[in-house]
Amino acid sequence: MSWQRVATQALDLDAGVAAARACAVAEALWRRIVPLLVVHAGRLEPLASGVLYEHRGRVLIATCAHVFDAGVPLGDLAVPLGDSGRLMFLRTTRARLLLHASADVALVAIDDAAASERLRAAWRTHALVTVADPDAASLYVIAGYPYAQMRRVDGVLYARPLVAFARALDAQAPLLGYPRFARRADGIDVHAPELDGVSGATLWRVQEGSAEGVDCVLHAGGVQVAFKPGAYARGAPFGALRELAERLSH
Repeated sequence: MSWQRVATQALDLDAGVAAARACAVAEALWRRIVPLLVVHAGRLEPLASGVLYEHRGRVLIATCAHVFDAGVPLGDLAVPLGDSGRLMFLRTTRARLLLHASADVALVAIDDAAASERLRAAWRTHALVTVADPDAASLYVIAGYPYAQMRRVDGVLYARPLVAFARALDAQAPLLGYPRFARRADGIDVHAPELDGVSGATLWRVQEGSAEGVDCVLHAGGVQVAFKPGAYARGAPFGALRELAERLSH
């Protein structure tokens, strides 16, 4: 079993983002968005999306809670190690699952030091304590791994990430517009993929500025938890993840 990322093009969901900026942000994001995979009947299957954060020296995988409702054993989950094609199974990482009591968010705490270092080498992590809930924001990026953009060939699961710019319908929720059609960075209009599999992805708030060559700054502004095709993508408040992280300190 193996996994391979496929190159993607950023999508504009009626957000009016310049193609050059969209491409630069997509390039900057790929090492931040992590697919969560599960072994089912000997086959590697997509489950959800996540992002790696750090809190008091511990690596945490932030995702949504509802993907665990079916009783998926935490030890059956796997995380790809970047573009190496290799997988890390969570049963080898002394992983712990924390579920929020009211918000649809979850944290997977990695307690094995060697596993944490391998994840840090493969992906970009963020300090959870430095992430603040956004003020009112109008532009977001949805970035994760939809089921619709994954294919299995000869035991390899090929996955094309989604990086889509969307306008806020309610910035405080956050609630983002998600129309049925989008414009790719190359100017071609396409169907916007359904967001099954993107659940758990961080919703990034776009702030004008300059960082990492993308001419804007990305701030974590929520966790994608629900969507209605042709209508909206809904996020849970990011502060709920910090509340979960504080439980690790007690």
